[in-house]
Amino acid sequence: MCSLKNKASVLLLIFGIMFCSACGDGDEADEAGVVLEGSIEVTEDLPDRDIKVPDYLMEGNEGNPDEAGSDLEENGEGPVYHLSGEEQTEKARQVAAQIEDSINQVLADKDFYPNVTGISVNPECTEFNVTFSGRELSLYENVLPVSLCIVGDKFQLYQGKLESELMTVVNYIDEDSGEIFNTINSREIE
Repeated sequence: MCSLKNKASVLLLIFGIMFCSACGDGDEADEAGVVLEGSIEVTEDLPDRDIKVPDYLMEGNEGNPDEAGSDLEENGEGPVYHLSGEEQTEKARQVAAQIEDSINQVLADKDFYPNVTGISVNPECTEFNVTFSGRELSLYENVLPVSLCIVGDKFQLYQGKLESELMTVVNYIDEDSGEIFNTINSREIE
């Protein structure tokens, strides 16, 4: 049986491949007129705190370059980083920008995401709604909710939520009927 770490590694590998394959000429998104439907809000004035980054958010970041410059403590449960409020806000801004860019790239890439017609995210990155033109999905479209759950949880972590409070929901919506035909949340993928 695969360990949690191995499962997380595979998920992050898929996540990386998916977003790398979605990358293309930046002009493609502009030509298609694609924009993110929603606004991600970054909270300011967060208190300094210790953050334990869950394994599924760290895997594939050996030495976790995301936390460069922060104070690292090792405890029995894994690494804990001390981040100032300003550092948390900056990291949340970086994740928000990555989410917005990735969504626009997915919407513009009809080779790998032929059925995706819209993606919206709520301001707290706790819920993504992905609209499809049909229910027969490509491999990349089937993996998309896992990636969105991971980046949603990462954003929430830098916005003051504890590891136990993290949860991102991704709804798959049929464009014609408006019906939600699939829902996944980040607690299901851990």
